[in-house]
Amino acid sequence: MAKKSAHLARHQETAPPPAWEIVALAAAGAALALYLTITKLTRTAPLMCGAGSSCDLVQGSAYGVLLGVPTALWGAVLYVALGLLAMRPLTRRRWLWSFGLAVGGVAFSAYLTAVSLFVLRAACSWCVASALIVVAIAAALLRRRPAPGTRWPWLQPARLAVLAGLVAVATVGLSYAVFSATGPASPYQEALARHLRDSGARFYGASWCPACREQKRLFGTAASELPYVECDAASAGARTDLCVQANVRNFPTWTIRGGRHEGVLPLATLANLSAFTPKTAP
Repeated sequence: MAKKSAHLARHQETAPPPAWEIVALAAAGAALALYLTITKLTRTAPLMCGAGSSCDLVQGSAYGVLLGVPTALWGAVLYVALGLLAMRPLTRRRWLWSFGLAVGGVAFSAYLTAVSLFVLRAACSWCVASALIVVAIAAALLRRRPAPGTRWPWLQPARLAVLAGLVAVATVGLSYAVFSATGPASPYQEALARHLRDSGARFYGASWCPACREQKRLFGTAASELPYVECDAASAGARTDLCVQANVRNFPTWTIRGGRHEGVLPLATLANLSAFTPKTAP
């Protein structure tokens, strides 16, 4: 009994304390992610993100959903897991799990930030705030890295970098594979595409334009019904004359009911601009 008590006493002395700064950051990240999840499910714009804004565009794009679940909800799950791990002493095993999750979150946030800036040409302040939180968590975990031991040789800096790289590649690869898929169109998507075509709207783009592919992906297989005008002279079916006549300088460009709109537009925005009255729910 005395030996057992002595062992417990030594363990309590050497066990690292809970990482309360990580718990606080994870709580803030979870609250933010849950807020974005609620606004996504209720189809309301987050604060400081009105309809048609960059935030609304990112939330309404195909990248706002992953495996049928709002992308923000996956972020909330990540933050809750990190918070629960940090509430207990960060042993080597728990630290490894925490750091792997944090690096995966950093990689995924970096990917989505790049997509929003270079594909959607939009920047969501709430999304950037979430990315900064997960980066801060990863940095805090790095400061708390346990001393490498014989049982955990991969905690050495070089091998740790390889581990982080593998997690990042796996995260980005999975997200790219999921987001590249085009799903079947819903009755709402088909009806909206036909309405845009029949109402005289035009969607100008180019075959090499990633933002144009994202705009089409929002319609699923109903993209073939869109009033699309190809502006790349090297592509089949190009109508450069119409593009020149419309003075198109950026892709995608929409002309709807006399108005001109550049960038990827969410379905709800296209419906409002074209006065579309749906017979089925989106």
